[in-house]
Parts: sequence; C-alpha cells; structure tokens
Amino acid sequence: MLELIDLDIESLGYTRFISAWLYKGPEGAFLVDTGPACTVDTLLKSLEENGVRDLDWILLTHIHMDHAGAVGHVSRHFPEAGIVCHERAASHLIDPSRLWEGSRQILGEIAETYGPIKPVPEERILTRERVDFGEGIRVIPTPGHAAHHQSFVFSDWLFCGEVFGVFLKTDGDFYLRPATPPRFDFAQFADSMERLAPEVNRNICFAHYGMYPDGNRILDLARTQLRLWVEVIRSHAQSPNMQSIVSDLKANDP
Repeated sequence: MLELIDLDIESLGYTRFISAWLYKGPEGAFLVDTGPACTVDTLLKSLEENGVRDLDWILLTHIHMDHAGAVGHVSRHFPEAGIVCHERAASHLIDPSRLWEGSRQILGEIAETYGPIKPVPEERILTRERVDFGEGIRVIPTPGHAAHHQSFVFSDWLFCGEVFGVFLKTDGDFYLRPATPPRFDFAQFADSMERLAPEVNRNICFAHYGMYPDGNRILDLARTQLRLWVEVIRSHAQSPNMQSIVSDLKANDP
C-alpha cells in the first residue's frame, strides 16, 4: 500500500502542494520525506490513522525545510527508523543550525512558518554507502535542485523529489514547471533527468505534488520545460527584469 500524505499549510496558501509518501507492506514500512516542522501533527495523525506503529526507514530526497524539516520530530516518534539521506546532507541533520539560518536568509517569513528543524542523532543516519535494502529500495543520486538530492526506486514507484520539477493538477490535466532552485546547475539537472530515464516506466511520485502514471510523458515534458526556461532566462541576461522574464515565460510556456 502506498499512501499520499497531503501536508497543507493554510497560512501560506499551500494546498495539494507538499507530499509525503507512506509505504506499508510485507517488506515493512517506510516514509519518503517528512514535510516541514509545522505540519508534523498532520503527518503523525495520518501515520496513526494508517495503523503505523513502526517505521523501518525515513527516506529523504533532500533536506530543504519543506521536505525534511520535520525529520527530527518524526525520528523521536519512531526511534528504530533509519534516516536515509545523501552523505552531503548528514552533517546538517546532526547539527541543523547552518541549515536553519540559511533557510531563514533565503526564505524569510516562509522559513519561520515552516519552523526550525530538530537535530537527528548521528547513529540514526544512513547514507547510500552504509545502507543495504537488499532487493527492495534503490537509491539514485540526482543532484541539481540540491547537491545532496537523491531519488528512490521501489517496486512500481519512482520517488523523484524535484528532479522533474513541480507537478500541479489543473482542470483535466496538469502543469509541470522546473523546480525553483536555490542554486542552479543546468548540466546537473539535465544529467539527473537522464539518470532516471531508465526508471520512468513506473508511477512518478513527486515531492510537489502527487503521482502521475506515465513517466515517459513526464520525462519528455521535464526535458522540454527545463530547456525552455533556461533559454527564456538566458535571453534576458543582458538586462534582467523579473516582470519581463515572467511575461516571456507566460507567453512561451505551453
């Protein structure tokens, strides 16, 4: 059973925007991403309603505050769960002070709404090199949105984080746009998409937001959107103006 946990933040107008994913089956139970600290009560209530008494793993696609801000809180409720993150993220979970201050500088009031992250004991943290899922979960490094971003493949699902962008349902279809990067490396973004290309014959599970069953369609559109946005922004490089860039994107983005 795979369950989408919707982590709404009404004060920010976020509805159907932040995903956490719960798998519960004969192999055990795991959570993909925890959402921000401010939604931890919603998350824990959903886990309780789904009969989750124990978690084997808490898998983090990346440690931005909207996806891993509650990991310290959740780990206290599930003391046996291994926390799986990229090796470059581990030190920031052990001591999240720099992560929190950086988030406040970049996000301002949004970070304050998300709430601070609690530290995770070092012995709880597992990286790709230190964890053995047997024949189950596979971890694929996918930098771009963050240098420490990674994706997970399990059974019929690909948990892509923000590699393919932000997926938003619209009337009758959907809209896909590149994820807003704190830093941007086009080559890394593009390489990570191609690294996931062999895995897209699965349901695609997004960090923002929900699931889509046609991974090949998502991959093709994500490639197109990434190139389009880069080309539009590059065309304004000599005299950047935010309003002009937005207008150009609105005119050219299908």
